[in-house]
Parts: sequence; structure tokens; C-alpha cells
Amino acid sequence: MSFIKILFGALSCYLFTLSVHAQKVLTLDDCFSIAMENNIDLKRVQNNALVAQSNQVQAMMNFLPSLGAGVNYSFRNGTFFDQNAARQVSATTNSSNPSLNSSLTLYNGFANHYNVKARRFETQAVEQSIEEQKIEVRASVLEFYLNVVLDKENIKISNDRIELLSAQLEREKKRESVGVGNLEQVYNFKSQLANENLNLVKLVNRLKSDKLSLLQSLGVDVSEEYEVAPYDFQNDEILLGNETFKDIINQSVDSSPSIKRAQAGLQASSYDLKLAHTGYMPIVSISGNLGSNYSSNGALNPESGSFERDAAFFDQLSFNKFKYLNFSLYIPIFSNWRNRNQTQVAKINLMNSELDLRQTELTITNTIQKVYLDLIAAKSTYEAAQENLVALNQSYEFVSSRHENGNTDFFTYLASLNSKNTAEIELVNAKYSIIFRKKILDVYKGLF
Repeated sequence: MSFIKILFGALSCYLFTLSVHAQKVLTLDDCFSIAMENNIDLKRVQNNALVAQSNQVQAMMNFLPSLGAGVNYSFRNGTFFDQNAARQVSATTNSSNPSLNSSLTLYNGFANHYNVKARRFETQAVEQSIEEQKIEVRASVLEFYLNVVLDKENIKISNDRIELLSAQLEREKKRESVGVGNLEQVYNFKSQLANENLNLVKLVNRLKSDKLSLLQSLGVDVSEEYEVAPYDFQNDEILLGNETFKDIINQSVDSSPSIKRAQAGLQASSYDLKLAHTGYMPIVSISGNLGSNYSSNGALNPESGSFERDAAFFDQLSFNKFKYLNFSLYIPIFSNWRNRNQTQVAKINLMNSELDLRQTELTITNTIQKVYLDLIAAKSTYEAAQENLVALNQSYEFVSSRHENGNTDFFTYLASLNSKNTAEIELVNAKYSIIFRKKILDVYKGLF
């Protein structure tokens, strides 16, 4: 039986080791990389950028002439005048008319020029939307990641508290067993230990929930085992370094892809309005046609001046070849209000683009203000929590010593312990609050 137990224990340790090694450890950089690769909204915006680039290329191609070729072969039975044979015929006739066509718009109110400008700024707007979406992904992942790390810190504090209470409970049990303690103290420590175990369960459940939120934001398979790596703290001096709000807001606005996207969208809308106005302008174009004809009834040979009834297909194409050049002017007089409607829609789109730019600037400013004020508050809390924890640690050591010597009651000891643990939690929360807000500001400043 002892051999079986040893074997079972060794197998359990081996399986546990395998499960630990099978876990994928995720650092903050890993989370960013995975989220960028899997985020559906980001992929959608990237696809929109490809569409915008294609539209921009098409706008530039509109300056080039069009070119097309055509050929047909037809059968006709009856009496009709055959142009190729230059006579009236009553027979089954085979005919063909190959041709090469080209046209070029010489003037259309600079519509092509405005279209290229509009599509170029539209492409810039979508490209900035990609960077804007990346910021949203980073901010979201950063929040979920730090929540998980903070949960782990709180669990560590809870475990330390449980370990301390367990040791105190064992001590009181021994004291009670030899008659120098009392059963009330034992029950008090059991009660507090049970309460802290319940608190630990809640913290573990919160960790599972926050970890699930993180994995879902990464778009990974949540059924796989993942472990979140701890975050490396910088030293306190760097952690508490101050930066003025003016510097932060200026740097954030200058690097903001949201504002650049809105600015490019405004430029695109302004050129779309100019493009809509070109609908009222005349259009000058040139077109040409190079072709020939074939008829089974024959054709006139222009070199000999004789009619060749049995002229071959390619001979007739040589006989009947022609060139055609045409200049045209089109003046729009009434287009069923289409031009007016397009112009009105373009004006409204331009006004909406102006509003979008104003709203984007306001949103960025408000967000930076809120994060910055929260950062200042978190720094003040951190500094106060440091001083508070030092004082409460001293107080706890003093009360704990008196309690061990029987000079103070359990509730005074417990109140001192609770105050000390609360201060530890406040310090950790303040530190991570500083980190989160500094990283968020770095994201908006384009540094992270």
C-alpha cells in the first residue's frame, strides 16, 4: 500500500507539473499583440482601408481614356440594302463589324481632380481610423489586464491574512489546551478565519471573472489554460513623477489619430461638395472609333475600283476599314433635381464632418482631463496610503505584542489587524490606479 501511495503521489506531481507547463503565460505585450491580431473591429477597419485605397486608385484612373474592342458575326435572310456590297440583295447574308473604341473626357468642371482629392483624404481618414481602433484595443486590454493583476495582489494579501489568523488560531488552541487561554478566543479566531476564507473565495471568483473578460477581449479560446504574468513596477520616484496637464493635452491632441481622422474626413467632405457642384458644369469629350465591315455578298476593292463578290473575310476588313473621331459638348439643363440633391447632401455631410471634428476634439480633451484628474487623485491617495500603512504597521506590532501577552482583548487586536490589511489594499489599489492612468495617458500620447 505504501508503494502504491508513493507511485500515486509521484504521478500526481507529474501531472500537475505538466498542467503548469501547459499553461500559456501572457505578459502585457503578449496581450496587446494577440488582441491586435484577433480584434474583429480592427480587421473590419483595415478592410475599409483597402476599399478606400482602391477607390483612390480608381479616382486617378478616371483621368485616362477608356479603351474597348468589339466584334460581331450575324446572319440575315431577306431583301435589304447591303452597305458593304453597295446594292440591294435578297439572300442569306453573313456579316461582321469588328471595331476598336476609345473616349476621353477633356473637361467636366474638374470633377476628376476633386474626386482624387476627396478619395485621398478619405483614405487618410480610414488609415487614421486603424490607429484609432488600435488605441481602443490597447486601452481595453490594459484595463482588463491590470484588473487581473490587481485581483492577484488582493488575493495575496488575503492569503497572508489567512496564514496569520491560522497561526493565531493554532496558538490559542494550544494555550486553551494547557489552561492558560480560553475557548472564546479560539472561537473568535475561527470565526475570523472563516470570514476571511469567504472573502478569499469572493476574490478568487472576481479574478476568474476578470481573467475571462481579458481572454474574451483577446479573442482567444477561453477553454485553454492561460496564466497572466505579473506587472513590473517602476520605482516610486518614477511612479509619482508629475507632468503638467497642458503638456499632456497638447501631446495627446498632436498625436491623436481620432482628430487626424476627423480632420481628413472634413477635407474629404469639402472636396465632395466641390465635386457635387461640377454636376452643373458642361462636359467636353472626345471619342474615336477604328473599325471595318465584312459581308458575304462581297465588297468594293478601293485600290482597283472593282467589285469583288467573293472577297475573303480579311480582304474585306482591309477594303472597308474606317476611322472615326468625334468631339462632343454636353450642357446639363435639367437633371430631375439630381444635381441639386447631391449638392445639398454634400453640404450636410460637410456640416456633419465639422461637427464630428469638434466632438472628437471635445471627447479627447474630456477624456484626458478625467484621466489626468484621476491620476492626481490616485497619486495623493498613494502618498497618504504609504504614510498610513507605516503608522498602522507600527500600531499593529504594538497591539499584537500586547495581545500575545494578554494585555489587550481580541477585538482591539482584530481592529488593528483589519486597519493594517485595509491600508495594504488601499496602497496596492492606489499604485495600480496610478499605473493604469499613466499607461492610458501614454496610449493617448502615442507612446504606448
